[in-house]
Amino acid sequence: MFGFKFMTTRPTDHVVLYKSGRKAREGAGLGGLVFTPTATAAAVPMDSRDDIFSVETMTADYQTVTIQGLITFRIADAALAVMRQDFSIDLRTGRHTGEPMKQIVERLRSIVMSACRDALGRSTLDVAINKSEELSAVAMRTVAADAGLKADGIAVDRVLVLSVKPAPEIKKALEAKLRESLLRDADTALFERRRAATADEHALKMRDEADRQELAATEIGNQLNLEAERKTLAVAKAETALTEAKSAADTNRERIRPFAEIGPNAVIAQALYELGIRGVVPTTLTLGADLAQQIAQASKQAG
Repeated sequence: MFGFKFMTTRPTDHVVLYKSGRKAREGAGLGGLVFTPTATAAAVPMDSRDDIFSVETMTADYQTVTIQGLITFRIADAALAVMRQDFSIDLRTGRHTGEPMKQIVERLRSIVMSACRDALGRSTLDVAINKSEELSAVAMRTVAADAGLKADGIAVDRVLVLSVKPAPEIKKALEAKLRESLLRDADTALFERRRAATADEHALKMRDEADRQELAATEIGNQLNLEAERKTLAVAKAETALTEAKSAADTNRERIRPFAEIGPNAVIAQALYELGIRGVVPTTLTLGADLAQQIAQASKQAG
């Protein structure tokens, strides 16, 4: 009414209010009653913002790759930003009359894309698809060193390269190559396992054979020792038997020595005497021819 308008802005906006072309007030979330015919205002968003970017480039081996990433940025110096970029707002709606943030995003995308293209232009496809972290560092260094961004009061907090993807047909070829490589590795691993199992089985058989041979040798040694002990025992027994036989022969010789000294007649008489003493009366007496002849000769001599 009468040209006055109650202006409201976001708490994250740094608002600069001009009256008749001169700066009147400024501050975060500034608002109030303004006279629209003579007042203008600029609102600089101070909040941190994320932007997704995507860029196609060619590697050193002439393969096309798509780089996708994320840029996080903010307006660090509102005073510089207002001087270098049009942040004017419509006092009636509170919206920007232009697209200043879109222009900043486009500038950031251009800088990051240029840095990524320069970095991948010296790399082959196999290397490029694994350089996400390196590309993030390169892009971050590039935007941090850009003098134009600093002069405009723009700060970039981070640049993340999320993926580096080859063309679909190249991706399929790489997947097929990788799949074949994995299959070959699996076959090699299977062969190595079988070879190792065969080697282990052979080693086990050799150990078993060595154990059997060692057991057989031990058994043979034990048998030889036992036979040696048996031989020693047999020799000892033979010596003992011989000693006992010699002793028995000596005993018998000593026993019959008196009979050899007294003569045959005395022996016979002694024998008959012994029989008489014992009360043995033989009903039948068998005499050999030699003994009968000796008795007859003894009788003649006695007669």
